[in-house]
Amino acid sequence: MTAAELAARHETLAAFAPAFDRAALLNAKTLIILMALAFAPFLPLLYPRTRRAFGAHVVFALHLYAFILLLMCVSMLIAEADLLAGGGGLESGPVDMALSLFNLAACAVYLYPATGRFYGSRGAARFAKVAVLTIAVGAIALAYRFTIFVITLYTS
Repeated sequence: MTAAELAARHETLAAFAPAFDRAALLNAKTLIILMALAFAPFLPLLYPRTRRAFGAHVVFALHLYAFILLLMCVSMLIAEADLLAGGGGLESGPVDMALSLFNLAACAVYLYPATGRFYGSRGAARFAKVAVLTIAVGAIALAYRFTIFVITLYTS
């Protein structure tokens, strides 16, 4: 996709990269709400007996994504510390993977008590539902990153 777009623009990757990076950062900040809205429909599917209004599920999703934003701030600090210590920071595949797994594990730890309190979830089903929601968070993050890439590629 990138090669075709750059060829159509008669532009090199090196010339396009700085503008793309700035636009991607702006788009990522602007469209972060999309992740919470994409997460919200999973909640009534997993907790149909709670009979909550869809708005309540949206509020739960927004609360989760506020936590995720704080978690990402911590991850950025860890990546920066790695960079200052001579590592590759987020440019390093192992650091990026470790932080991604850390973030998903932290989401699962957060979701376990949150779903118990908000939805009254109990027992073994609670573990399974938290696992599904954690996988949904990871899948949504990947889809979000790809969406930001596509939007930025074709609008910058």
